[in-house]
Amino acid sequence: MKQLSKRIQRVEPSPTLAISARAKAMKAEGIDIISFGAGEPDFDTPEAVREAAKRAIDEGKTRYTPAPGIAELRDAVAKDYERRQRSVEAHEVIITVGGKQALYNATQVLFDPGDEVIVPAPYWVSYPAQLHLAGATPKIVTTGVDDAYKMSPEKLDEALADSDVQGLILCSPSNPTGATYSVEELRALGEVLSNYRDVAVLYDAMYDRLCYDQAVAPDLVATVPELANRVITFNGFSKTYAMTGWRLGYAIGAAEVIAAMATLQSQSTSNATSFAQYGALEALKLDDEIIDERRDAFEQRRDLIVSGLRAIDGVSCPSPSGAFYVFPDFSEFVGEGKDFADDLKLTEYLLTEAEVAVVPGSAFGSPGGLRLAYAMDESTIAEGIERITAAMEALK
Repeated sequence: MKQLSKRIQRVEPSPTLAISARAKAMKAEGIDIISFGAGEPDFDTPEAVREAAKRAIDEGKTRYTPAPGIAELRDAVAKDYERRQRSVEAHEVIITVGGKQALYNATQVLFDPGDEVIVPAPYWVSYPAQLHLAGATPKIVTTGVDDAYKMSPEKLDEALADSDVQGLILCSPSNPTGATYSVEELRALGEVLSNYRDVAVLYDAMYDRLCYDQAVAPDLVATVPELANRVITFNGFSKTYAMTGWRLGYAIGAAEVIAAMATLQSQSTSNATSFAQYGALEALKLDDEIIDERRDAFEQRRDLIVSGLRAIDGVSCPSPSGAFYVFPDFSEFVGEGKDFADDLKLTEYLLTEAEVAVVPGSAFGSPGGLRLAYAMDESTIAEGIERITAAMEALK
């Protein structure tokens, strides 16, 4: 048999899904595992959304749709962004099979081998992987606790000075840190980008409705309109509406880029599932109160998990302003001459000794940290933190 392509050999399986799978396997063996691994809301998909998809099936809406999605949903996404003070036309929207396909389509149509793309770390694990699949090279720019895990204008300007840089990926609110760029911070980054007009910006806003400081996290294009033709915005229905298994995302951008993404999609998945798109259409009609209630629940969970982690001697933990992740710094315990050689050994220790599953920071380009998703009830969070605390105290 022919050897696998060099392209796929450069890509590793998702570590977050691997951790989740291992935790599930241990649970199946009867071990009481608490998993802070996969980022998946524990709420049900809203009933109105489920019923809309069922109606679509009963009404025979089960055939192919246009590659970029049904017209009604593309128009609804555009109108949703108009409510956020951003002008969007339906032909500037593509509906995809989850947010991952939106990112994949964009990286494939925008970047060539040899192109470098700036990726602030900690980063979502799929960013470097998908850049590798496009033949591009991730240019990692490290941020840390002192930076509140955000890219500064100075670091961006320094990275952009490399003539091979053709792109930038930003995520706000962030997976894995929950860090959210303010309007002022986005404007400052926009000023830097204005000096590099050929650089494309991929802006991941998947968690924008799960922002604790305001109803919706600031949008890059609404904040810096002059970047409109250079920004591809990614979003979806998985996190806000607890629709992870529905696999529905979307991208917004310049018409010619969206058309190219649709051409690629027509040769891959053809279209997102037809009746699922009608469910998503209903999701955009939901009363904000439903989303607000869930965001408030996540905020209470955030406060609980942050206070618990900060109480562990040697651990620092910024309070996330969005999403449902914390990224505490465990570097006091990791490294040469310390309790654990690396953060993978630390996560293995917590899994076997505390029966708690977390994801090592090295998976996100930030060794020494851990990512914990708090998409679970408060009693489970409290029990999980108690176990981690006891395991770390035992090291003394």
